Amino acid sequence: MPEITIRSIEPEDVESLQEFDHGYYTDFVWQMSLDLNNDRMRTTFQRVRLPRQVFVSYPRKRKLIFQEMDDVEAVLVAVFDGRPVGYVKISSSKNLGVARVSDIVVSSPIRRQGIASGLMVASMDLCTNRRFHTLILEVQSKNDPAIRMANKLGFNFCGFQDHYFPNQELALFFSRFTR
Repeated sequence: MPEITIRSIEPEDVESLQEFDHGYYTDFVWQMSLDLNNDRMRTTFQRVRLPRQVFVSYPRKRKLIFQEMDDVEAVLVAVFDGRPVGYVKISSSKNLGVARVSDIVVSSPIRRQGIASGLMVASMDLCTNRRFHTLILEVQSKNDPAIRMANKLGFNFCGFQDHYFPNQELALFFSRFTR
């Protein structure tokens, strides 16, 4: 992993963070199947290889990410060589003791080098220090790299919601206790 510094967002960061390519390429998706009958309900997700790599657009509009800040606990920025290279947006439900990562993005030229993992570890530390007991990560079912990262960092699958994102895509939720 490149030597990065993680700090709170500064106003001058917003413009450069919005310019990041928020979409990503993937070779896999997670396909949902639902089995319902009178006695049980079972949902399974299976990792499926695509016939070719596809580009997946980010589910939110970049300009709105930094405008919707009502319940935001923090935005942490990864800095490399004096410039922002990634960020994580953490929202909270203080009365529930739960924090949620709604957005985590790394600049495309420097992806897959551990920066997102570093941002997630910093998010877990922030949650511990602010006395949140759980951190939830929300991801698109097509975001195989984020799902693999969640598993690597000890997050557990805890649910899904269809039509969750503004683009109507399915969201998968992963959680981890932070203290």
